[in-house]
Parts: sequence; structure tokens; C-alpha cells
Amino acid sequence: MTQIESGASSSQTETPEPQKRAALEQNARNGANYFFWIAFFAVFNKVMDLLSSTRRFVFGLGAPLFIERVLPEGNPAFMWGIIVILAGVFVVIGVFARRGNLLVYVLGILLYLGDMLLSIRAGDAVGALVHVIFAVLLIMGFIATLKLKKLPSEKVKPKS
Repeated sequence: MTQIESGASSSQTETPEPQKRAALEQNARNGANYFFWIAFFAVFNKVMDLLSSTRRFVFGLGAPLFIERVLPEGNPAFMWGIIVILAGVFVVIGVFARRGNLLVYVLGILLYLGDMLLSIRAGDAVGALVHVIFAVLLIMGFIATLKLKKLPSEKVKPKS
């Protein structure tokens, strides 16, 4: 005679859906957060330049470096304006990316890849390499966001 176990483990009968969703949510959030880091390092590098520091983080943007090298005499207020605008754009992109807006996420990745080209044009090979790494991380976050959107929405169970 077969006995039925009433205390069967629920983890064996449960699908790993909640864990998969949680991992995708974390990956999507991490990917979108890179837009905030890009904005932060763009401003931070300008502050370091202002303090006449020889240190510079390679995580910043290539556009300001390119513009500084192209213009014969850089106007500090103009450069600050460009950096603040670019940082603001990346912050806005980060906000929308965290909300799962795929179109803005793709536009942000394309904008960052365009900035990588400016890094290359400015002669910053290390900065361009870092752009590639960040672009891969952004794309991984985008893929997680895309997969998350394809998952069925969570059903809220009524409390008994």
C-alpha cells in the first residue's frame, strides 16, 4: 500500500519563476544604474579637471574630451554646460531605463556608443575600452529588462 506524504516539500512542486523574476529584476536594475554612474563620472572628471588634478577616471564621457581637444581655446562655462546637459540626459535615461522603457534604454545605449566613437576620435583608447565594457553591461541590463517584460505578470493571491 502506498502512503501519501502530506508534508511534501513545496520547493519541489514550485517552479523557479519567483527566483527567475527576482534575478531578472536585479540584473535589469543593475544595468539601468550604469547610466547614473556614467553621469556621475562625467561630472566628477570635470571637477577633477577644475582642481587641476592629473587624475581622471576613464569611466567618464568622451564627448567633453573630444570637444576640449577640437576647440582651440575652451570656454570653461561652455564645457560645464555641455557636461551638465550630458549628465542630465544620462540621468533621465537611467530613470526611464529603471522603469523598463525599452525605447529609451536603446537610445541611451546608442548615445553611449556614439560617445565611445568620440572617445576614439579624441585618442582615448583606454576610455574607449571602458565604453565597450559599460556598453556590454548596459546591453545585459537591457536583455534582462526585455526578458522581464516577456514574463507573465505576477498574480496577487488573495489573503485567506
